[in-house]
Amino acid sequence: MFRSNRTGQFDLYQKRMNGAGVEERLVESDEFKYATSWSADGSYLLYGSNPLGSNDLWVVPTAGDRTPSVFLKTPFRETWGVFSPDGRWVAYQSNESGRMEIYVRSFVPPSAQASADKPGAAGPMTGAGAGQWQVSTAGGVHATWRPDGTELYYLNPAGGMMAVPITVTGSTLEPGAPVLLFPTRIVGGGGDNQQMQQYDVAPDGRFLINMELDSAAAPITLIQNWQPEAKK
Repeated sequence: MFRSNRTGQFDLYQKRMNGAGVEERLVESDEFKYATSWSADGSYLLYGSNPLGSNDLWVVPTAGDRTPSVFLKTPFRETWGVFSPDGRWVAYQSNESGRMEIYVRSFVPPSAQASADKPGAAGPMTGAGAGQWQVSTAGGVHATWRPDGTELYYLNPAGGMMAVPITVTGSTLEPGAPVLLFPTRIVGGGGDNQQMQQYDVAPDGRFLINMELDSAAAPITLIQNWQPEAKK
């Protein structure tokens, strides 16, 4: 999945990793947008769209009827949504509390949501009633799930890597207390600096982090008149 402005606006395209086939435009609109997460089965793509300076979360099926639908739209700024490994939850950051914090909401596929919205149905399956939980407690950005879904990682305002245990019981999610794992020296620190995510977690649990280089220059040793051939 990638973004291109080849038509004059930034749209989202998909292309097979092996280069076979043709590129397909998945999302076309006038708004600035950026892809953030695939569902594990590849059926859905989460992306952010930022009309008129706000930021909302949208979801689009990658096959069949590729009509985008709103996942979360509020007066606040929601961004960087990521699917849980089992596809049941979406973690994201929002400033609804007055600063960026990490939240988790349940994910209902658009087809199921459409059925729930029909007259006579039980009612909407998304929104606050469907379950929303605040995960961070003192600020946080750029959430990432542990590969088995039992923890959620994020960056605190000082750039420290935080971990929160996640327990799921039926349709309820219970986040534990955030714990500092380690300082990161990550590029951009722990603020919402309008930049792409600078870390990821491998399937075996190892962290890959784009770190700031030390500001102090390393000493250089200069050898003059070096003639290695003369010693032979």
